[in-house]
Amino acid sequence: MDTNPVEPNEQPEQAQALVGRQNRSIIISAIALVAVLAVLAGGLFSWHRKGQADKEAQARASQAAPTQGPTGSRKAYEELQAVKVKPSVADKEGGLTISAKGMGRKEPGVPIVHVFVDPMCPWCGKVGRVIDPRLEKMVEAGQITVTYTFLNFLDKVSSDHYSTRVGNALATVAEEDPDHFLAFESAIFEEGFQPDEESYKPVTDQQLADQAGKAGVAESVTARFADGRYQDWVKKVNDYTITRKDAKDSKGEFTTPTILINGRHWDISAAGKTSGGLGHLDSTLVKSLGLDASQVGRRGTTPSIGSEGNPLPF
Repeated sequence: MDTNPVEPNEQPEQAQALVGRQNRSIIISAIALVAVLAVLAGGLFSWHRKGQADKEAQARASQAAPTQGPTGSRKAYEELQAVKVKPSVADKEGGLTISAKGMGRKEPGVPIVHVFVDPMCPWCGKVGRVIDPRLEKMVEAGQITVTYTFLNFLDKVSSDHYSTRVGNALATVAEEDPDHFLAFESAIFEEGFQPDEESYKPVTDQQLADQAGKAGVAESVTARFADGRYQDWVKKVNDYTITRKDAKDSKGEFTTPTILINGRHWDISAAGKTSGGLGHLDSTLVKSLGLDASQVGRRGTTPSIGSEGNPLPF
């Protein structure tokens, strides 16, 4: 009988071949799985990094100076944006903001006090000499953020564009020596230095530089006041600001000084009458922010109205 017997090792070889193919399939599948997991892990890592980057960007944005956009003439706003040379620390509406976090940044969760002044304005000087020391202490303690907007409409009563030149000097200090910005801002309203608008006597660039030097501004910075680097910007800030609806009083008029607290008008005249005179205006301002006089300058003590609340009644 013709038979074709299988050799003893034939079936084991076939079995081994089958097992080998199965092992190769498993290995290939494992490699593919590892590749997929690597891609997923990479994607998750990238997503995590993007998420972290977004959070960091949001945190930085929350500390940036407020730049709400045009609240006045669109044309004047666009002309302000078109100025080629402007301080990098200024916001889009021409405000110079300062807090304990530095120039051009705000302190989160605390009131924003916005002060509009013309360096020549006599009432700006009278109000500033009373409230500026308190504002400076609260800024340093992280209790408030202050934004200054400087105007130049009183250039018309000077013979040398005094308001524009001072605005330029303040912008220069804000940009190049911000640690002395508040001291210099106070110094320009110092009694005996601020010119009289009714009998103006010219103030030289050197006199302005000397006044800044008394406030601690570096000579290398004051030497650049005469360059007038930001004068065009100061003019366009003024032209836009006087059209701002949010800066006008209840009669629809814009005057200096004007103070906003969290974007709401703070009635300087009424506050002065309530406090018993201009000399006590600082105490009334502190009360409106939700602080006791004893709490001014105390780090960690936040005004009760926060960054959104209305000024408290005086």
